[in-house]
Amino acid sequence: MDLEKLYSQWVERVCTFLEDTGPTLGPGGRHCATFQSKPILDGSDHIVILGYNPHEDWGFDGVDVNRFYTGNPSFYTPERLTWKVWRRFYNAMKYVSFTRPLEDGNFVFFNAVYFGSKDVADLKRINGINSAIDMCLDFTSELIHGILCPKAIVCLSVNECFNLIDNKFCFRQKEIFRPSHIYCGEKIISTRSVVRGLWNDIPVYGIPHPSGRISNDDWGAIATFLKGELSPIYQ
Repeated sequence: MDLEKLYSQWVERVCTFLEDTGPTLGPGGRHCATFQSKPILDGSDHIVILGYNPHEDWGFDGVDVNRFYTGNPSFYTPERLTWKVWRRFYNAMKYVSFTRPLEDGNFVFFNAVYFGSKDVADLKRINGINSAIDMCLDFTSELIHGILCPKAIVCLSVNECFNLIDNKFCFRQKEIFRPSHIYCGEKIISTRSVVRGLWNDIPVYGIPHPSGRISNDDWGAIATFLKGELSPIYQ
């Protein structure tokens, strides 16, 4: 069966789940969204960038099926580089001259949990959210391993994204790194850790969330580490 058909079937099942579940989560329900970028369904080499959940804080207003196919319209405008999350990540990779993984057609950017909130803590306070999150993660695993099949996954947040998925699916060969890089002739050791594991056979990296207070030195170290890990994909 071709990937586009598999994906359409997956989207149909996810939308049914969202339409059934979204209205039940708290007063007024929870907004449903996941994709920021378009999916890649041609079997080409790419990575997946995973956030925790969309910071789109309003009640249930239906499910926009088009977003599963075209992504967030704002993501494909110059506004993309005004998003703190994307701008900081992109600029860090630009600093080490390795933006190729973040060029259109080389990545899929979506959220592991499909219900929006002001922040993670706000979502976790909703009654019944744990089973909804668990179901989202099952759908995300199916999408990654059965349809997208990326060469690597980068989780934006160690605690909320990498650890969330690891706790459910048990990554193998987990390691913690404090990456270093060369800056003005001096070796700078990052104060921020990154983590790596294998989800089935796909390498998964957890990095600090770009919205956090992270120094330029730390971003340089993180980006240098990712460059070393992801460069072989494009050779």
